[in-house]
Amino acid sequence: MEPILSSTTLQLRPHHHHRHSLSSSSLSTLKLTTARSLRQKLSSPVSPLRVSANSQAAPASTEAKSTYSVPSQMKAWVYGEYGSVDVLKFDSSVSVPPVKDDQVLVKVAAAALNPVDFKRRLGKFKATDSPLPTVPGYDVAGVVVKVGSQVKSLKEGDEVYGNINEKALEGPKQFGSFAEYTAVEEKLLALKPKNLDFAQAAGLPLAIQTAYEGLERSGFSDGKSVLVLGGAGGVGSLVIQVYICNFNKFCSSHKKLLLNV
Repeated sequence: MEPILSSTTLQLRPHHHHRHSLSSSSLSTLKLTTARSLRQKLSSPVSPLRVSANSQAAPASTEAKSTYSVPSQMKAWVYGEYGSVDVLKFDSSVSVPPVKDDQVLVKVAAAALNPVDFKRRLGKFKATDSPLPTVPGYDVAGVVVKVGSQVKSLKEGDEVYGNINEKALEGPKQFGSFAEYTAVEEKLLALKPKNLDFAQAAGLPLAIQTAYEGLERSGFSDGKSVLVLGGAGGVGSLVIQVYICNFNKFCSSHKKLLLNV
């Protein structure tokens, strides 16, 4: 199984227009761009992001209200064609996504950069992708600032985290998490643990889903051994932790975990 998560997180600072700092966990470090290329991207013209009629974005809930001040436009990373990292443009006038009845609007504090993001940008899933232009990004952590009329368990002010796409490769959201705001179904989010900051929480969703699902699909159970290749990476390190959590006789006489970092 190919791991699909990098533990690198993008810390969004909406009040500093020209600062786009990266916060990386101890698992790995990824530099998104140099200062020079960033300045070039900021100066490049970008077509406004508009939702096409056949996209997944639905009309906003007429009952979605907010006590927070939510602007009509936001800053976001956008690409309007498939290709290398050069197709990414920073746009300061993207429309804030509408909120469906079963969704909440999240003010993004941090977002994780995953291998699936660049594979999607290269067009490897174009047959099932959402329409272009699009805002990339799957994993998110932030604060709920608006709730749809059917939302039951979340409220404004809740600190949440999660993977915003239920199906990673089939119609992922046109408005992803690499923006100041993203609209997400309530069922795809959870309250952020108090002992995690936003950057740490944003680095978890896809990685731990991949780790858990990999163990589950392999039929792993008590008494079996597992070889973890790349055990110091995002998915690998979480495989080890899930293993230990579920099978506490770690490295006993009848069961071993083999680690290759």
